[in-house]
Amino acid sequence: MGLTTAVVVLFFLVCAGYYAVPLWDSDFWWHIASGREILQHGLPTVDPFGVFPAADAVRNETVLKGQWLGQVVLFGLYAAGGVNAVVAFRVLVLLTCMGLVLWRCRYLSVGTLICWLLLALVAMSIGDFGGERPQLLSFLFAGLFFVALDRSEANTRWLLALPLITLLWANSHGGVLLGVALLGLWTTLKLFDASSSGRQKRHWLLALAAVVLVSLATPNGLQTYYYLFDLEGSVLQSRTSEYISVFRLYTLGQWWSQLWVLVFYAVALAGCAGLLAQRQWRPLAATVFLGLISASAVRYFIFFLILAAPYIALGLQTLVQTRLPRLATGQAAPKPLSLMLALGLVAVLLWGVLRGEVFRGGFYAAAYPVAIADFMQRSLAQQTSPASPPRVFNNMEWGGYLLWRLAPRVQLYIDGRMLDKARFPPYTHMLWATPQGVQWFARQGFQWVILPHHGRYDPQRYSLIDYLRRQRDWRQVYADAKGVVFRRSP
Repeated sequence: MGLTTAVVVLFFLVCAGYYAVPLWDSDFWWHIASGREILQHGLPTVDPFGVFPAADAVRNETVLKGQWLGQVVLFGLYAAGGVNAVVAFRVLVLLTCMGLVLWRCRYLSVGTLICWLLLALVAMSIGDFGGERPQLLSFLFAGLFFVALDRSEANTRWLLALPLITLLWANSHGGVLLGVALLGLWTTLKLFDASSSGRQKRHWLLALAAVVLVSLATPNGLQTYYYLFDLEGSVLQSRTSEYISVFRLYTLGQWWSQLWVLVFYAVALAGCAGLLAQRQWRPLAATVFLGLISASAVRYFIFFLILAAPYIALGLQTLVQTRLPRLATGQAAPKPLSLMLALGLVAVLLWGVLRGEVFRGGFYAAAYPVAIADFMQRSLAQQTSPASPPRVFNNMEWGGYLLWRLAPRVQLYIDGRMLDKARFPPYTHMLWATPQGVQWFARQGFQWVILPHHGRYDPQRYSLIDYLRRQRDWRQVYADAKGVVFRRSP
């Protein structure tokens, strides 16, 4: 094994170690609950968990069926190997995305050092987007989509791969609309390219038409597009942290991530200047577009990282090739530098090993009501099956996990799938037992209440807990260091 190959292997090994962290995304649980439901009973037409009614057809249909393939994949992984199989899948997807960045840099003949500069910046940030959701597949298909896009510049036969990638992407996650938009932008600029023949332009137009049509080959069809417009300016968007600007990560306490965002944008600006000097209009337009939408919503930043990084590297190469030609060539890094990189990577890996921060599995059990769910399962098993599942009031953060553990034996009030104006305000009022909230609570007919509770002086001690303790028809039946369970007397 050559020194250069050893550096590549070490780099990806270090990344794998630091990306292998316990499962942390709370939405994972309702996704695999949905995957289980789909495999057992097919695609739902109404919410199988009874959390929300079919009042908003566009949103509900999209939530129920828009990510079906991704949910089935996640459930299949969990069923086959538990949470560690899902963690391994997350690591594999992130490493594959970075591998595609490296491959595309080399395909575009970017110099080794510049290529590694961009790859290092991607590696510093990409782990923050490793939530165990169908969105992981969106990252993978986006990377493959742009491999085909880059290759199609020289050989339009690669355009044939785009509809196939789109079909899998569209049935896994709504991020496919980003691919459609970028291909539309790319094709529009291609039509104004004097160096392209009429036949090539027709091929690109046909590919765009095919991708648009295939993106509709999902259970939701056009509703996927309607949902995008419905989401803009909605209550859901305003209450979801993923939709804040990438320049406001510091407001979430993510100062370290904010630093790398600013560094990447600074490098991207320099790369755009190089692309402009080269008149690389299509890579420049794609980079600017991805940068702008990332500025509007942090959830798009990973697409900026994995899709635009090779173009940014290409632009940087133009800026340095006159003054530092060695940096702008495709030659391997000098042996002393490669040796330093290898030693540095070994040191970073050993540091992580000594601190216990690499190659971890499992999930953050402390974040979930594991013992409470065990108690509920035992309690429900001892009861005769009622005509309809008992209604449970719960806090939203635990909703997904409780769905996974308890559905369909109970009907929860809320989970991470739904934050609309018809459900969220009553939920908040009930949590804090306001006069209006108490009235709403009484009308709902709940049989169980499951809430977090960390002691008498807990600042997040919901007032509903104290309210229920004063009610004769409610009895506290379970409590631990994490939360409490109340049951209404028959």
